[in-house]
Amino acid sequence: MILWIEMGIPARALELEQFSVGATGEALLGSAYELLRDQWRTGDRDRELGLHLMFLAWYLVIEPPSLTGLDEKRVPSVELPAMFSEVHDYFSNSIKGDVELLYVVGLMAHLCSWCIGDYGLWENRSKEYRAAYRRLAPDGILPSVFEKRGYYGHYFAGHARISNGY
Repeated sequence: MILWIEMGIPARALELEQFSVGATGEALLGSAYELLRDQWRTGDRDRELGLHLMFLAWYLVIEPPSLTGLDEKRVPSVELPAMFSEVHDYFSNSIKGDVELLYVVGLMAHLCSWCIGDYGLWENRSKEYRAAYRRLAPDGILPSVFEKRGYYGHYFAGHARISNGY
């Protein structure tokens, strides 16, 4: 049985994501991705699920399997950019008014445009999303937005602390 947390993602996925490394040193983010991907494939289109799924799809591309636990036999790395784009495309109609979506998607595209598909497309989206995000939040996004939200939250809270960052 999968327990659900308030945010709409499986509690086990958030637990794996939160700790990112198991008791015996095994990397857990790949397993968290699999749980979220499988939930997405059931038709669940929860925003929080989508945010975490995009992040992990992106992160599993940029970091080595020794850090993430990506198992190419269960999740071929070519799946990851496609999943990122699929989730992005689902939320694309609402992104213009969503500070967090603009920030996280734009930042990921800014940091690694090449790893999520067409470099030029994502580089341009990064610039467009930053401009839109800054119009809505001129002083930047608050790190507190990301509190208690697993590794996703930890990662983006760190970036949000950078004065005049993305």
